[in-house]
Amino acid sequence: MALKPSTNPWLDQSELAMVRDWFYHGRAAKDPYSTTSQEDMRREAIAKVNIWTFKTHKVPAACLSTADLTDSILHYEEMTRTGDPNSYRAVQFMFAFAFLRFVNAFVDRDVARAATASLATSEDDLDEERIIKNVGESSMYAHAAAISMPTRFVDLRHQVSHGELPETRTLKKAADDALVWLWERWWKTNAVGDSAVALRRFETRKQQRLQATDAQKEDTAQIVSVAS
Repeated sequence: MALKPSTNPWLDQSELAMVRDWFYHGRAAKDPYSTTSQEDMRREAIAKVNIWTFKTHKVPAACLSTADLTDSILHYEEMTRTGDPNSYRAVQFMFAFAFLRFVNAFVDRDVARAATASLATSEDDLDEERIIKNVGESSMYAHAAAISMPTRFVDLRHQVSHGELPETRTLKKAADDALVWLWERWWKTNAVGDSAVALRRFETRKQQRLQATDAQKEDTAQIVSVAS
């Protein structure tokens, strides 16, 4: 019998686990499912999520939000490292846009149903969902309560959507907190594989690319030598 093709954008659970470890290196080191390296691979994780989006529009909102928030944090770290004041406003807008997309993906009633379907749930969540039926399904705060999203996330979403942008340090703290929430509510439940197989594939391809580049350089050098 033919296997049913996977609807997931990742090649297998090992690839998803590899991306998990790249985004959450500190946590992955304590995870029994993880095989980790010492490099900061967050940019590779963002690149991998971008590849997934080219393959399908069904990339989970948790993956997209993790990539957006992490990208903003990386730009913030670069800004603080270089001390470039000209990038402050750009980083501020990056944070605001990433946070807006993150909250909307999970609590906007028109887009959140698919995003929240794969979140970890508890009895408290189910009780909360029954309670909010009486306060109005249209409320973002009601949807946030149903998935145990902190109300301060919705507060900040409303603030930035009206053009009231906090300082970048405040936005950085919010992004860090959002990544923790995403870990607890999505990554820890959905990315439970072993990253070892995917990491071996990644390292093999990386080595092949390096060898191809070296070979091309040698060919170019020989051509230049003959021509001269």
